[in-house]
Amino acid sequence: MPKTVSTVLTAVIGVVSAVVTLAALLGGGFAVTMARDFSVPAGAEAAAARLSHSAPAVAHDRIPVAVLLGANGSVATDVLGPYEVLARSPRFHVYTVSVRREPVALSGGLATLPDYSASDVLSGIAPEPAVVVVPAMADPEGLDEAPLRALVERTARRGNAVLGVCAGARVLAATDVLDGKRATSFWSDLPGLRSSNPRTTWEEGVRWVQDGMVLTTAGVSSGIAGALHLVERYTGAAEATRIAAEIGYPAWRPGPAETMPVNTITLADFPYPMAATLPWFQPTYGLMLSDGVDEIGVAATAELYGGAAFLAHVLPVADGDTVRTAHGLTLLTTPRDQAGTLDREIVPGAQKPGESAFEPVLRDISREAGEHVARTAAKYIEYPVGVLPSGGSFPARLVVLGCSVVLVAIGVGMIPWLLRRSRRRAVRGRRLSSV
Repeated sequence: MPKTVSTVLTAVIGVVSAVVTLAALLGGGFAVTMARDFSVPAGAEAAAARLSHSAPAVAHDRIPVAVLLGANGSVATDVLGPYEVLARSPRFHVYTVSVRREPVALSGGLATLPDYSASDVLSGIAPEPAVVVVPAMADPEGLDEAPLRALVERTARRGNAVLGVCAGARVLAATDVLDGKRATSFWSDLPGLRSSNPRTTWEEGVRWVQDGMVLTTAGVSSGIAGALHLVERYTGAAEATRIAAEIGYPAWRPGPAETMPVNTITLADFPYPMAATLPWFQPTYGLMLSDGVDEIGVAATAELYGGAAFLAHVLPVADGDTVRTAHGLTLLTTPRDQAGTLDREIVPGAQKPGESAFEPVLRDISREAGEHVARTAAKYIEYPVGVLPSGGSFPARLVVLGCSVVLVAIGVGMIPWLLRRSRRRAVRGRRLSSV
């Protein structure tokens, strides 16, 4: 083989090897992150069996709201935000529905037991929902979620309300509910949705979009604003304003939807993919829970530490294997005596009067990992963060891991060069020995 061709071929093999190695390491890291982020604690099945007949009592004088839970996992704030907002009003009867009545994962390491299955709704065991809340799901178009998509279509056909939160719009887009309508979604999903669902007019730069009985929201925390709009629509502005003040959510006001910045992916977003793909040696944060905890407080803490900033492996811990939240949601937990060593214990609900549960978590992230990491996390949950403390430094763990992964990839890429050089030395040695 000519020397020039051999050199080029070696270079190509080296570069490809380095790229494949880098992709494999980062892809493997992301898989680890997702497995931690959407996990169900050990012993969850036993807890579920014990609670198999503990669905909430039906309140016939209230508006029934079904919050859907993906069989393969849902985004925590998409579920818990609207759940708490609507449950704070005495006008609504809020319950959860999944494909089956068995433990399901929520992002940030949370898990819950649904109140009903989809078949319970069809058979009349569960109340017929006047409102269905659809969060972002891990597999929105998958076969496993088909019963939930059918329930959404059934609700829409009956003229009842559908609230699609964040990338829950992808679940709706897999049905006919959005055909011919205006809608919005999480900012990074909008380009793909415009391409795959041209029959829907996709809007950006607004917190929510109402088209008939279908309401869709921007990313993650925007589901809180969407739920407040539903409260206003069904009960009036006074009730919605009261709840907004109680939870301290800053991105809502009565009337038209709030406008918001149009986000795009930029190089400045590097903390998000870097932390998501480098989970090794993460600290473990114990999310210390007890009965009566606020749902949004739990979501904000788990979502930001474990699912937006990816700074820690979040482990929900309680005295037993379940807790009951302030408005009746069952969360599955790891008993304190089985939690092992925790690097830090975090108790949700540390916000000041008048502020939301997201604020103290973002302040803590800013102090620990730097303001840029905190603002990037806020961007990826579309939360309108204000002033944050400075002084935190970017996690050294991520710097060391990032450099190590790159060096490993470069090392693998050098192997073809080293082998070629070794072969050339061997050939030269044989020639010299034969002289």
